[in-house]
Amino acid sequence: MSLTAHQYAIKAQQLCVLPDVYLKLKELLEDNSATLADIAALISLEPALASNLLKIANSALFNFPKEIDSIDRALMILGIKEVHTLIDTYGVTAAFSGLDPNIVDMDKFWEISVDCALLTKFLSKKIKLENNDSMFLSGLFHNIGELAIVHTSPKKVQYCEGYNKQDTPWDRQVDTFGFTFSQCSAELLNLWHLPTSIIDPIAKYKNAYNEDLDKKSTLLFITTRLALINSHPGLYSKKTFLGQHLLEDLELTPEYIDQALEFCNIEGMAIMSALNVT
Repeated sequence: MSLTAHQYAIKAQQLCVLPDVYLKLKELLEDNSATLADIAALISLEPALASNLLKIANSALFNFPKEIDSIDRALMILGIKEVHTLIDTYGVTAAFSGLDPNIVDMDKFWEISVDCALLTKFLSKKIKLENNDSMFLSGLFHNIGELAIVHTSPKKVQYCEGYNKQDTPWDRQVDTFGFTFSQCSAELLNLWHLPTSIIDPIAKYKNAYNEDLDKKSTLLFITTRLALINSHPGLYSKKTFLGQHLLEDLELTPEYIDQALEFCNIEGMAIMSALNVT
């Protein structure tokens, strides 16, 4: 009997455990009585976490003109909302840090994920998408369900990774599992109690081509495909793969797309290093 996306997510939740410090920070960040000093003190107790957070804070994600050289300064300058984004980024990526690279090409996986995150962040600002703070994480985590499934069904996942010009990753996923990896991503992120603003576009975007969805889901549909095009030059055509009607709906011009890809290609490796996934 085939497992559902939710059942795979439950199995992954048991195998891929969120770091203790992440759970403590999440609890602290949701405590209205907690101060910036309380949060900074907890982060500083974990040198590896503090180092990674400072790398990300000083990356192109935030593009702050001066170096942020302490957790206290990061909290003051970036604010709680952005620090919450950093903490979610750390927690979810750390949960999957020990996977066997012989089963899944982890470099390629994170390359596509980071590309999608950067493209989504860039274009959401370009089209002035409202309340777009969560879109970076929607892009970064859209395919995390693949890593959730690979523990239980490695050969099936490897088959899904063998897509070519005649099909797409999503075609193979539905044929093999009955759902896409992104649907499993949404289930797992729900189990981990991440914000619905991150999860909703991930859960819905696969239907954007044929359905009238919100702008966030539509944008994620486009950027997941742009990231795939960027990582596999010549495999798919931007003209036919992205959905011209969707580009028009979001007023995404060819110039915007080219600018986003340029930004992604310049900053991608630096962001992967900052996330400690290289």
